[in-house]
Amino acid sequence: MIPGNKDTRDGIAFSLPFLAVYIAFMIYPLLSGLYVSFFKWDILSTASFIGLDNYKVLFTDEKFYSSLWHTLQFVLMTTPSLLLVGFLMALAITGKSPLKGLMENVFFFPYIFSMTVVSTLWAWIMQKDWGVLNQVLMMLDKSPISWLTNENYAMWSVALTTLWWTAGFNMVLFGAGIKQIPNEIYESASIDGATYWQEVRHITIPLVSSTTVLCLILQIIASFNVFGQVYVMTGGGPHGTTRVLVQYIYETGFKYYKMGYSAAMSYILFLIIMLVSVLQYALLGRKENT
Repeated sequence: MIPGNKDTRDGIAFSLPFLAVYIAFMIYPLLSGLYVSFFKWDILSTASFIGLDNYKVLFTDEKFYSSLWHTLQFVLMTTPSLLLVGFLMALAITGKSPLKGLMENVFFFPYIFSMTVVSTLWAWIMQKDWGVLNQVLMMLDKSPISWLTNENYAMWSVALTTLWWTAGFNMVLFGAGIKQIPNEIYESASIDGATYWQEVRHITIPLVSSTTVLCLILQIIASFNVFGQVYVMTGGGPHGTTRVLVQYIYETGFKYYKMGYSAAMSYILFLIIMLVSVLQYALLGRKENT
């Protein structure tokens, strides 16, 4: 450090407003929620301390397990498809096509819309009687499908909506990773007679592995936290088959006013996401270094 240099002091001074906001809106709610999880509290009455009882009840709650299972289903449906489609989009926009600029805008366009707009749009498209999808099916002499009210199609419909909406985000990340690969590597492979898909397999995929790990972790976190599109499109139905864990947490806290129990479920979800993310990072990072 240079004598008389005030960079450290100035850095701390400039960081204080951010730290104050971060503590007020992140750290304090985080600790406050953990504190509430040890109480029985319905907002209107005085909270009573019950220790770990909320957590004990949680592990015997069938709705908790079913909601967690539906969340896992959604994660398994969306994560692989979003990574694959995002990567293919990135290949398209980083290729030699004269339309790559147009494709980039088209692919990313859905991501600029809010969750409510996207969910309402697709709920209309998938409506049984006059939705666009069923109109097409009837033009092909096929029977209309209850996309959002049939147990076999409801979660897949929400997953399709999420794919259309968020694949552009992964495209941007993969695209940035691909653009960092030196062109000389591809030129050398081309001189050696490698085809396009051989270059993708042996050059592009290995060299964007760190981006793949990042996208995978971010996607799993986002999928575990799914709520909005489920709530708007199906409301958790039919018969609770699309009720995800965040929706159950919301209903428990703000519909049945079991704030302590709702907070306890939130922290279990937090621990699950953290554990999955740490394991992924450790396993994939170790594989990348070998």
